[in-house]
Amino acid sequence: MFLKASPLGARMASHYRAEAVVGAHLPTAIAPEFLWSLEAGGWVVNAFESVRGREPGLWPGSADLIGALDAVGGLERELTPCPVPEAGAVGETLAALAGHWARLAAGPAEWAGQGLWTASQRARLEDLDRAERLVEPSAGDTLVHCDLRADNMLTETGTGRVRILDWSWGARGAAWVDAAFFVPQLILAGHSPAGAEVALAARVPAWRAVDSETASAFAVALTGYWTWHHAHGPGGALGAYRGRASEAGRKWIGHRLG
Repeated sequence: MFLKASPLGARMASHYRAEAVVGAHLPTAIAPEFLWSLEAGGWVVNAFESVRGREPGLWPGSADLIGALDAVGGLERELTPCPVPEAGAVGETLAALAGHWARLAAGPAEWAGQGLWTASQRARLEDLDRAERLVEPSAGDTLVHCDLRADNMLTETGTGRVRILDWSWGARGAAWVDAAFFVPQLILAGHSPAGAEVALAARVPAWRAVDSETASAFAVALTGYWTWHHAHGPGGALGAYRGRASEAGRKWIGHRLG
Protein backbone atom coordinates (compact mmCIF):
# COMPACT_ATOMS: atom_id res chain seq x y z
CA MET A 1 0.00 0.00 0.00
CA PHE A 2 1.18 3.54 -0.83
CA LEU A 3 -0.10 6.41 1.35
CA LYS A 4 -0.26 10.15 0.67
CA ALA A 5 -1.18 12.49 3.52
CA SER A 6 -1.53 16.19 4.19
CA PRO A 7 -2.58 18.29 7.19
CA LEU A 8 -6.15 19.49 6.67
CA GLY A 9 -5.09 23.13 6.77
CA ALA A 10 -2.34 22.77 4.16
CA ARG A 11 -2.65 23.66 0.49
CA MET A 12 -2.21 20.04 -0.58
CA ALA A 13 -5.28 18.87 1.34
CA SER A 14 -7.62 20.16 -1.37
CA HIS A 15 -5.49 18.47 -4.02
CA TYR A 16 -5.69 15.14 -2.19
CA ARG A 17 -9.46 15.44 -1.85
CA ALA A 18 -9.75 16.08 -5.58
CA GLU A 19 -7.38 13.21 -6.31
CA ALA A 20 -9.57 10.86 -4.27
CA VAL A 21 -12.68 11.84 -6.23
CA VAL A 22 -10.95 11.16 -9.55
CA GLY A 23 -8.99 8.14 -8.36
CA ALA A 24 -12.13 6.25 -7.39
CA HIS A 25 -13.09 6.08 -11.08
CA LEU A 26 -9.73 5.36 -12.74
CA PRO A 27 -9.08 2.00 -14.41
CA THR A 28 -5.94 0.21 -13.25
CA ALA A 29 -4.70 0.15 -16.84
CA ILE A 30 -4.16 3.90 -16.44
CA ALA A 31 -3.21 4.42 -12.78
CA PRO A 32 -2.40 2.43 -9.64
CA GLU A 33 -5.60 1.27 -7.97
CA PHE A 34 -7.16 3.79 -5.58
CA LEU A 35 -8.02 2.01 -2.32
CA TRP A 36 -9.52 4.50 0.11
CA SER A 37 -9.45 8.03 1.53
CA LEU A 38 -10.14 9.32 5.03
CA GLU A 39 -9.94 12.49 7.08
CA ALA A 40 -9.05 11.99 10.72
CA GLY A 41 -6.90 13.56 13.40
CA GLY A 42 -6.38 16.70 11.35
CA TRP A 43 -5.12 14.85 8.27
CA VAL A 44 -6.43 13.79 4.87
CA VAL A 45 -5.00 10.44 3.78
CA ASN A 46 -5.27 8.65 0.41
CA ALA A 47 -4.27 5.02 -0.07
CA PHE A 48 -3.23 3.45 -3.37
CA GLU A 49 -1.94 0.16 -4.67
CA SER A 50 1.83 0.06 -4.24
CA VAL A 51 3.54 -0.39 -7.60
CA ARG A 52 7.26 -0.98 -8.00
CA GLY A 53 8.75 1.23 -10.65
CA ARG A 54 10.58 4.41 -11.51
CA GLU A 55 10.15 7.70 -13.30
CA PRO A 56 10.46 7.17 -17.07
CA GLY A 57 13.21 8.84 -19.05
CA LEU A 58 11.80 11.06 -21.79
CA TRP A 59 14.99 12.07 -23.58
CA PRO A 60 15.50 11.22 -27.28
CA GLY A 61 16.42 7.58 -27.63
CA SER A 62 15.28 6.60 -24.13
CA ALA A 63 14.00 3.04 -23.83
CA ASP A 64 11.08 4.47 -21.82
CA LEU A 65 9.95 7.02 -24.38
CA ILE A 66 7.62 4.85 -26.48
CA GLY A 67 5.91 3.53 -23.36
CA ALA A 68 5.36 7.06 -22.06
CA LEU A 69 3.98 8.26 -25.39
CA ASP A 70 1.69 5.23 -25.62
CA ALA A 71 0.42 5.97 -22.11
CA VAL A 72 -0.50 9.48 -23.25
CA GLY A 73 -2.15 8.09 -26.36
CA GLY A 74 -4.09 5.54 -24.33
CA LEU A 75 -5.80 8.14 -22.17
CA GLU A 76 -8.37 8.94 -24.85
CA ARG A 77 -9.16 5.27 -25.41
CA GLU A 78 -9.45 4.35 -21.72
CA LEU A 79 -11.04 7.53 -20.35
CA THR A 80 -13.70 8.35 -22.95
CA PRO A 81 -16.46 8.85 -22.02
CA CYS A 82 -15.24 10.66 -18.92
CA PRO A 83 -15.69 8.22 -16.01
CA VAL A 84 -15.86 10.91 -13.30
CA PRO A 85 -19.36 12.44 -13.00
CA GLU A 86 -18.05 15.27 -10.81
CA ALA A 87 -15.29 16.35 -13.21
CA GLY A 88 -15.37 20.01 -14.16
CA ALA A 89 -14.70 21.37 -17.63
CA VAL A 90 -11.03 21.62 -18.58
CA GLY A 91 -11.83 24.91 -20.29
CA GLU A 92 -11.93 26.51 -16.84
CA THR A 93 -8.36 25.38 -16.22
CA LEU A 94 -7.16 26.58 -19.62
CA ALA A 95 -8.92 29.93 -19.29
CA ALA A 96 -6.87 30.56 -16.14
CA LEU A 97 -3.67 30.10 -18.16
CA ALA A 98 -4.56 32.79 -20.68
CA GLY A 99 -3.92 36.53 -20.48
CA HIS A 100 -0.47 36.65 -18.93
CA TRP A 101 1.39 38.03 -21.96
CA ALA A 102 -0.60 41.27 -21.76
CA ARG A 103 0.34 41.56 -18.09
CA LEU A 104 3.98 40.98 -18.96
CA ALA A 105 3.77 43.57 -21.72
CA ALA A 106 2.79 46.20 -19.17
CA GLY A 107 6.22 45.87 -17.55
CA PRO A 108 9.05 46.92 -19.90
CA ALA A 109 11.71 45.29 -17.74
CA GLU A 110 9.90 41.99 -17.90
CA TRP A 111 9.56 42.20 -21.68
CA ALA A 112 13.21 43.10 -22.01
CA GLY A 113 13.98 39.97 -20.04
CA GLN A 114 12.42 37.80 -22.72
CA GLY A 115 14.88 38.97 -25.37
CA LEU A 116 13.02 37.17 -28.13
CA TRP A 117 10.03 39.06 -29.45
CA THR A 118 9.63 41.88 -31.94
CA ALA A 119 6.69 44.26 -31.66
CA SER A 120 4.74 42.29 -34.26
CA GLN A 121 5.49 39.03 -32.46
CA ARG A 122 4.27 40.50 -29.18
CA ALA A 123 1.04 41.53 -30.86
CA ARG A 124 0.64 38.01 -32.23
CA LEU A 125 1.25 36.51 -28.78
CA GLU A 126 -1.41 38.70 -27.21
CA ASP A 127 -3.87 37.85 -29.99
CA LEU A 128 -3.39 34.13 -29.38
CA ASP A 129 -3.34 34.49 -25.60
CA ARG A 130 -7.10 34.76 -25.13
CA ALA A 131 -9.27 32.33 -23.18
CA GLU A 132 -11.83 31.99 -25.97
CA ARG A 133 -9.18 30.46 -28.22
CA LEU A 134 -8.94 27.50 -25.83
CA VAL A 135 -12.27 27.08 -24.04
CA GLU A 136 -14.43 25.94 -26.96
CA PRO A 137 -11.76 23.80 -28.70
CA SER A 138 -11.03 22.03 -25.40
CA ALA A 139 -14.61 20.83 -24.91
CA GLY A 140 -14.98 17.06 -24.98
CA ASP A 141 -15.81 13.97 -22.95
CA THR A 142 -12.40 12.55 -22.07
CA LEU A 143 -10.97 12.68 -18.56
CA VAL A 144 -7.78 14.72 -18.96
CA HIS A 145 -4.94 14.84 -16.43
CA CYS A 146 -3.73 18.44 -17.02
CA ASP A 147 -0.32 17.92 -15.42
CA LEU A 148 1.53 15.28 -17.42
CA ARG A 149 5.22 15.21 -16.53
CA ALA A 150 7.78 12.46 -16.07
CA ASP A 151 7.47 12.73 -12.29
CA ASN A 152 3.73 12.05 -12.60
CA MET A 153 4.44 8.81 -14.48
CA LEU A 154 5.64 5.41 -13.31
CA THR A 155 7.38 2.79 -15.45
CA GLU A 156 6.53 -0.52 -13.81
CA THR A 157 9.37 -2.84 -12.89
CA GLY A 158 9.19 -6.01 -14.95
CA THR A 159 6.42 -5.04 -17.39
CA GLY A 160 7.70 -1.63 -18.55
CA ARG A 161 4.10 -0.41 -18.59
CA VAL A 162 3.70 3.29 -17.83
CA ARG A 163 0.93 4.40 -15.51
CA ILE A 164 -0.13 7.94 -14.69
CA LEU A 165 -0.06 9.34 -11.14
CA ASP A 166 -1.36 12.42 -9.28
CA TRP A 167 -4.80 13.10 -10.77
CA SER A 168 -5.78 16.09 -8.63
CA TRP A 169 -6.22 18.33 -11.70
CA GLY A 170 -8.40 15.83 -13.60
CA ALA A 171 -11.12 17.47 -15.71
CA ARG A 172 -13.50 16.72 -18.56
CA GLY A 173 -12.40 17.85 -22.02
CA ALA A 174 -10.75 17.08 -25.34
CA ALA A 175 -7.99 14.48 -25.42
CA TRP A 176 -5.56 16.77 -27.25
CA VAL A 177 -5.14 18.81 -24.04
CA ASP A 178 -2.95 16.22 -22.33
CA ALA A 179 -0.83 15.79 -25.44
CA ALA A 180 -0.31 19.56 -25.52
CA PHE A 181 0.74 19.64 -21.87
CA PHE A 182 3.29 16.94 -22.68
CA VAL A 183 5.05 18.80 -25.51
CA PRO A 184 7.12 21.14 -23.29
CA GLN A 185 8.01 18.19 -21.06
CA LEU A 186 9.62 16.51 -24.06
CA ILE A 187 11.44 19.74 -24.89
CA LEU A 188 12.71 19.91 -21.31
CA ALA A 189 13.97 16.35 -21.75
CA GLY A 190 16.09 17.34 -24.76
CA HIS A 191 13.82 17.06 -27.79
CA SER A 192 13.62 19.90 -30.28
CA PRO A 193 10.13 21.43 -30.48
CA ALA A 194 9.66 19.90 -33.93
CA GLY A 195 10.93 16.55 -32.69
CA ALA A 196 8.59 16.63 -29.69
CA GLU A 197 5.57 17.26 -31.91
CA VAL A 198 6.60 14.54 -34.36
CA ALA A 199 7.09 12.02 -31.54
CA LEU A 200 3.63 12.76 -30.18
CA ALA A 201 1.99 12.66 -33.59
CA ALA A 202 3.43 9.19 -34.19
CA ARG A 203 1.83 7.69 -31.05
CA VAL A 204 -1.03 9.98 -29.95
CA PRO A 205 -4.01 10.28 -32.35
CA ALA A 206 -5.47 13.24 -30.47
CA TRP A 207 -2.36 15.31 -31.19
CA ARG A 208 -2.60 14.58 -34.90
CA ALA A 209 -6.19 15.82 -34.87
CA VAL A 210 -5.76 19.12 -33.01
CA ASP A 211 -6.13 22.34 -35.00
CA SER A 212 -2.78 24.07 -35.52
CA GLU A 213 -4.04 27.47 -34.38
CA THR A 214 -5.43 25.93 -31.21
CA ALA A 215 -2.10 24.22 -30.50
CA SER A 216 -0.31 27.55 -30.96
CA ALA A 217 -2.76 29.30 -28.64
CA PHE A 218 -2.14 26.64 -26.01
CA ALA A 219 1.64 26.99 -26.32
CA VAL A 220 1.36 30.75 -25.93
CA ALA A 221 -1.01 30.62 -22.94
CA LEU A 222 0.91 27.97 -21.02
CA THR A 223 4.25 29.70 -21.60
CA GLY A 224 2.83 33.06 -20.58
CA TYR A 225 1.50 31.52 -17.38
CA TRP A 226 4.89 29.98 -16.56
CA THR A 227 6.77 33.17 -17.45
CA TRP A 228 4.56 35.38 -15.31
CA HIS A 229 4.62 33.08 -12.29
CA HIS A 230 8.36 32.56 -12.58
CA ALA A 231 8.80 36.33 -12.41
CA HIS A 232 6.24 36.95 -9.66
CA GLY A 233 5.84 33.68 -7.78
CA PRO A 234 7.88 31.94 -5.10
CA GLY A 235 11.43 30.81 -5.64
CA GLY A 236 12.79 27.46 -4.58
CA ALA A 237 12.24 24.28 -6.54
CA LEU A 238 8.89 25.44 -7.95
CA GLY A 239 10.32 28.74 -9.14
CA ALA A 240 13.29 26.99 -10.74
CA TYR A 241 10.98 24.55 -12.54
CA ARG A 242 8.82 27.40 -13.85
CA GLY A 243 11.93 29.09 -15.17
CA ARG A 244 13.01 25.98 -17.07
CA ALA A 245 9.48 25.35 -18.31
CA SER A 246 9.18 28.96 -19.48
CA GLU A 247 12.37 28.58 -21.50
CA ALA A 248 11.07 25.35 -23.06
CA GLY A 249 7.78 27.03 -23.83
CA ARG A 250 9.48 29.94 -25.57
CA LYS A 251 11.32 27.46 -27.78
CA TRP A 252 7.98 25.85 -28.61
CA ILE A 253 6.42 29.22 -29.45
CA GLY A 254 9.39 30.05 -31.67
CA HIS A 255 8.86 26.80 -33.56
CA ARG A 256 5.12 27.30 -33.98
CA LEU A 257 5.10 30.99 -34.87
CA GLY A 258 8.43 31.23 -36.69
